[in-house]
Amino acid sequence: MGAADLLRTARHTHGASQRELARVAAVGQPRIADIESGAHDTTVDRLDHLLAALGQRIAVLPTRSRPVCEAAVAIKDALDRGDHASAWREIIQVGDDLARAEPATRVALTVTRPLPVGDRRFDALLAAVADYRLTPGRLPRPVWLDLPDYRLEEPWDVEVIPDLQVQARARTPRAIARHGIFLAAAQLESI
Repeated sequence: MGAADLLRTARHTHGASQRELARVAAVGQPRIADIESGAHDTTVDRLDHLLAALGQRIAVLPTRSRPVCEAAVAIKDALDRGDHASAWREIIQVGDDLARAEPATRVALTVTRPLPVGDRRFDALLAAVADYRLTPGRLPRPVWLDLPDYRLEEPWDVEVIPDLQVQARARTPRAIARHGIFLAAAQLESI
């Protein structure tokens, strides 16, 4: 995740506008806009300063896996291109990465609230996958998993064949169903 996506995600998580961040960090708003648009790269020190103003820090994790918030950026890019297959592959990869991670790293990979991906179903699905990978180990769940933005009011039966929908609903883990998503856990496994 580059500085642009990292700063944008942190600002969104904090609920701050660029103008508010500029005021708190004593930095010009155009500088923040330049960083977020990718028009201007920044130093680690500058990024750390801006994140600190939002109550966040840069941290190094002992993993090559992407955090969920970084995967959300890739999912959004795929959906913006109309490439649902790639968006699904990103979801599967998130699940695989979380499944392989040590418990503490798994929690760390899910802690930052992801930006919306442009499709509420995929927002809920991303949260459902994170929830599913945290729940069996009774690991701490980040607060964002319980926000309404990550739960569908109208349930989504991912399986399109009606006879298979009944089976999928019966096999949907509770951690996934609480987000309004119905699909058998096996559909989240890579082949």
